[in-house]
Amino acid sequence: MSYLGFPRLNFSGKFQSDISTVNNALRHYNNDTFEPRFQRPAYFTSKGVIDENGLFNPRGTGAFRLSGLSIRSGLLPDGTIVDSAEKDPVVGMALLEDNRRVSAKMVDIDQRDQTTPGIYGLGVRIVDDQERELLAGSVEPSWVEDLWRRGPGAQTPGGTNASAGLTTVLKDLRWADDLSSPLLRHLRETTTGGLLSIRLVLDGYEIDLAEFGAAHTYGRVVGSIGPYLPGEPRRFVAGRRLRRVNGTMWDTPVRVDDDTRTVFLDVSNSWPTSSKGGPLTDLGAVSLAVLDGDGKPTALTPLPAVDDKLLEGRAGVIPVPLTAEQFASIADKRLAVINAAEPPVVILSESADGTWIHPEETVHRLFPGKPYDTVTTAVRVTRFGRPAPNFEVAVTQPNVNPALRFPSTITTDAQGRTELTLTAVGPSTKLAIDGIATAVLLGSPARPGQPDARVAALVFDRHEAPARPTWNRDVRPIFQQYANLYPVMRGLFDLGNYNHVVEQKTYVKRTLMAPLDSPTHMPVSRDLSPGKRDMIVKWLETKPVPPIMEISSREELLTVLQQALLLEQAVIPPYCAALFSIKPGFNNEIRQLLRGVLLEEMQHMAQVANIINALGGTPVIGRPGAVPTYPGRLPGPVLPDLNVRLRKLSPQHVKDIFMTIELPEHPKVDGKPYHGAVVAKGAVKADKQGRVQEAEAGAMQQVQEWFGKAEYTPMTIGWFYNQIARAIIKFDDGKLFTGDPKKQVAWPDAPTTLYQVTDRRSALLGILQIIEQGEGSPHDLDGDNLGDPEELGHYYRFEEIVKGRQLIRNSKGKWAYEGPEIPFDPDGVYPVVDDPDSYNLPDGSLGRRESLKCDESYTNMLASLHRVFNGHPEQLDDAVALMGQLQIQARRLYEIPSAEGASTVLGPAFQSPAPR
Repeated sequence: MSYLGFPRLNFSGKFQSDISTVNNALRHYNNDTFEPRFQRPAYFTSKGVIDENGLFNPRGTGAFRLSGLSIRSGLLPDGTIVDSAEKDPVVGMALLEDNRRVSAKMVDIDQRDQTTPGIYGLGVRIVDDQERELLAGSVEPSWVEDLWRRGPGAQTPGGTNASAGLTTVLKDLRWADDLSSPLLRHLRETTTGGLLSIRLVLDGYEIDLAEFGAAHTYGRVVGSIGPYLPGEPRRFVAGRRLRRVNGTMWDTPVRVDDDTRTVFLDVSNSWPTSSKGGPLTDLGAVSLAVLDGDGKPTALTPLPAVDDKLLEGRAGVIPVPLTAEQFASIADKRLAVINAAEPPVVILSESADGTWIHPEETVHRLFPGKPYDTVTTAVRVTRFGRPAPNFEVAVTQPNVNPALRFPSTITTDAQGRTELTLTAVGPSTKLAIDGIATAVLLGSPARPGQPDARVAALVFDRHEAPARPTWNRDVRPIFQQYANLYPVMRGLFDLGNYNHVVEQKTYVKRTLMAPLDSPTHMPVSRDLSPGKRDMIVKWLETKPVPPIMEISSREELLTVLQQALLLEQAVIPPYCAALFSIKPGFNNEIRQLLRGVLLEEMQHMAQVANIINALGGTPVIGRPGAVPTYPGRLPGPVLPDLNVRLRKLSPQHVKDIFMTIELPEHPKVDGKPYHGAVVAKGAVKADKQGRVQEAEAGAMQQVQEWFGKAEYTPMTIGWFYNQIARAIIKFDDGKLFTGDPKKQVAWPDAPTTLYQVTDRRSALLGILQIIEQGEGSPHDLDGDNLGDPEELGHYYRFEEIVKGRQLIRNSKGKWAYEGPEIPFDPDGVYPVVDDPDSYNLPDGSLGRRESLKCDESYTNMLASLHRVFNGHPEQLDDAVALMGQLQIQARRLYEIPSAEGASTVLGPAFQSPAPR
């Protein structure tokens, strides 16, 4: 039976595949090199794609939707065509999505294999003009096949004129008790097993937003619904197959009906169109034919002329009735489609041996762990449309990949059936994208190099989950990747934000554990293995709250220190943006305050790099590693709700961003807030090169004990560095500091002391200084240990800008903002646009050119710093000079309007594109 027969109803309309295209480019999967522009649409021009960005639909929801579908015609059991409501009331009725759940999802198996996307969670229903539901059912998940370029438009910016078909079944059927449609009644009576056969063909998909507007992400869908009988395949018709010969048409499914001596040709996905989503091309006179042993064709009967109703009105299915003699002649001969040339040219034909091999399931995901490591799918072989018993199927790989194990041959039983078993051996790719995309080919040994079917497989990497997963080490990298690849999710919550995920943990767990065929399954894409999914669920279930960070090894300590290095790097551009925006000769007091903070932040960055080198690690600064981006969160598990921005100087910006970054916190020690200095002045002495000369044993013991006892609020910067200090103490077994001392960087002119790190003592002193200089804690404005005004923590210096006065000890001995005025003159600041972005500027414009030059200076400065801290400390002056060059280039941007007629000017974007 199937949709290729009688009775059958045909429909057509539009579909939307609102896929997120960020995940269609492999380079977008690497969190370390991800850029904000990857979440913006590509920029199309008549010359092609200028800026690829996040391709054509970066904010897609993943939804697959039906739009404007209606029943266009049908065929009764005797072949009578019904093509109007007068002939059958079902004609003209709407075919809608199921309204009981969210929209279906269209999903590729993998970024590296986008030829077999699947549709998951689709429900359809036929309703009359009173919105009464006559038939409804769930579409069993299946995958498109026979993807090809259907006609003109293949090389335009709008993309390929692609077409593909999908065959599956409708299940969980709901029928109205009273069906006025004879066709629907015949369908209900003919089908068995509670299923119907359904066919969808998708083409005319439009990706060019600029040119086609409302048609963007929409295409045409045509299809049929017919009976299903037990024992039939659920995702294809086990009939005959006409293959393309000269490239005019694509492969065509064929079913031969013995009772009516009718050959049904489904050309819905094989006949070319004259335009994208347009009418079928007129190929002239073509005929159904048979081929003799030498491949010589004999015409049987002409095919009906192509008209505008064949595809959208009759779903591209051509029933060809034959005489008894003609029907007998095709029983053991190859069918073909030929044109009317002399001699006739074969356009389509069956394979040389008349066989066709097809698996029930063509897409599989495997994970090297029980019970996910093995999948089995049924395979059917027909010869001239009949089951081919005892047929040996050759199983090969187009590219040999040891991640997948499979038999080299499988043999059919008496009913022409066999099974293919695939086993995951388990790759270890260590790539940003998880696993290996591979495939096996099924073919006849008599036709080597001409496979009939391709079975796609994604073999996930092995994943050994830790006994106690943490956000920072295990979960955040996965969820941050999803936040990058699916920016639309931010409309609900930010997957890269610990607070958001924990607030929504019940929903996250529920959607992670939903069946794959559910439209609510998360992720909607292919990137999460069962091993990682189970690890995330375990983390979500940890009581009392999912852990944020627990440094459990020396290797993890180095990873966290690299995050600290990025954290220090991340605050430099926002501070620079504010400092650079001050016009010469204006706001001089604020300029000095900002410059002093900026120099100390550079020292902090250098201090962390020295610690990494002392532990034998490799500090990574710049590309190809991570580079902080703006607007955005700070790196690592700190201040997840703070969105750091690049803005000109203003007291409000200093208050909102800078003071939040440096917010002081008094940790609790022995259950009480700790106030005062950890180490008394004079207890530690270091020379100008940062080498510790003297450190009182009691003072160092106090430092170590303080780090062990101090309890900060989680995810503050003080908490973050305190965890690092504790890990250094924990893992210092006498063999922790194995790094080359020659890589230690000295900075005699640093604002305070840049410690050269050789042991636990110097490392802890460096970390303590970072905490004290940044937050200004655990000192207290009400205590006696705040220090001299020039030693104020960054928070207090920033508050001086906001308050407009210096912080001094007043006549009552209290610290207060009662000192000399620190005026702010808004006219002394360039009107720099918020959050400058080089890639948002027009291609070829002066602004873009100069902004990219500024980015290049920034990139070169980062690369120079990387060299400095990786064995070339003598090149520090070069890095400082590049900072000066960056500032000069930034000044050039202040002369360029941000847009035509704008009152704002450009500013440094501090972008460093990842190498392609």
